[in-house]
Amino acid sequence: MNRSYALAVDITLRPLAYSDIPAWTDLLAAIETVDRTGEHYGAADLAEEMTNPDVEVGKDFVGAFDADGRMVGYYSILPRGVADGHFKVHMQGSVLPTRRARGIGGLLAAGMVQRAAQARDERRPDLPARLVVTGLSSDAAQADLLASVGMRAERWNFRMRMPLDAVPPARALPEGYRLCGYDSSMTDALRRAHNAAFLDHPNFTPWSEVMWRQFVTGSHSFRPDLCFVASADGSDEIVAYVHTAEYDAAFAATGRREAYVGKVGTLRGHRAKGLATALLGHALHAYRDAGYDEASLDVDSENPTGALGVYRGVGFSVESRWTNYAMTVDAAASAAAVGGAGRRSAPGGLPYLPS
Repeated sequence: MNRSYALAVDITLRPLAYSDIPAWTDLLAAIETVDRTGEHYGAADLAEEMTNPDVEVGKDFVGAFDADGRMVGYYSILPRGVADGHFKVHMQGSVLPTRRARGIGGLLAAGMVQRAAQARDERRPDLPARLVVTGLSSDAAQADLLASVGMRAERWNFRMRMPLDAVPPARALPEGYRLCGYDSSMTDALRRAHNAAFLDHPNFTPWSEVMWRQFVTGSHSFRPDLCFVASADGSDEIVAYVHTAEYDAAFAATGRREAYVGKVGTLRGHRAKGLATALLGHALHAYRDAGYDEASLDVDSENPTGALGVYRGVGFSVESRWTNYAMTVDAAASAAAVGGAGRRSAPGGLPYLPS
């Protein structure tokens, strides 16, 4: 692109502290009024991200501040662990819409990639790093910015949604299976079932016990009364499940209660029997009866289990398309060399990664 952008000469990048959470929350709210991603984050959500034992406050959350001390952008990185011979790191960030096209996005993108590579160096320097960002596919400026630091579109997800005022009748579980509600004794069994169910999914990173507690069963957004599992008769093994979350910030922003179907899975030997359809139908009726207005979920557009068809079959429809951008940093590459790739100015802001 033969376009010029003013350099971000008045911008200071510094690590974010817990005391910056109010300003960070306000920044994200201002970004969402323009970007309309459907993602809403409150102070409790950001505090949960910062208290994750797998991140380092002082390194992994960075804000961009102007000469008046106003927070006008940020990035954060989340080390996810080893998958497919790579150390995977998720990244996210954005820029205040009124301050875009001034080079801030380029500064943040360079710093984000550099810090992600350093995080790999600190944990698994023997492995190449796989850096991943997700954002709305319709955002061309975002794609240009990520391309400037070497990231390319790799896979696509769909955000799906359905109102709960006309939920279709739920199907019974197939013969030989029983449905149970979740209880806290199932925490690790559910994690193991999820890891097993998604083992054949491209780019899947297994969940560690720490990460699972932090963002799934120990999260303030988790709704255990709306989580359901299926087992084969005569066994307590979880062979299929539906996990549900609710984000308070979404209700505060929209006035509508949304049940987020965070995880759905069926173990390989129990697929193609209607377990996921039956569990989802049961969950949707439970959502409606509990007073929720709608349900949403995210699905890989190339999910190998045919999940997209299952979700459409129970009433979900596609709301938006998201792109996963990725790059690989060789184990021998220095973080400083990687970071230099993004120092040219770029348009727009960084994408905000759905949780």
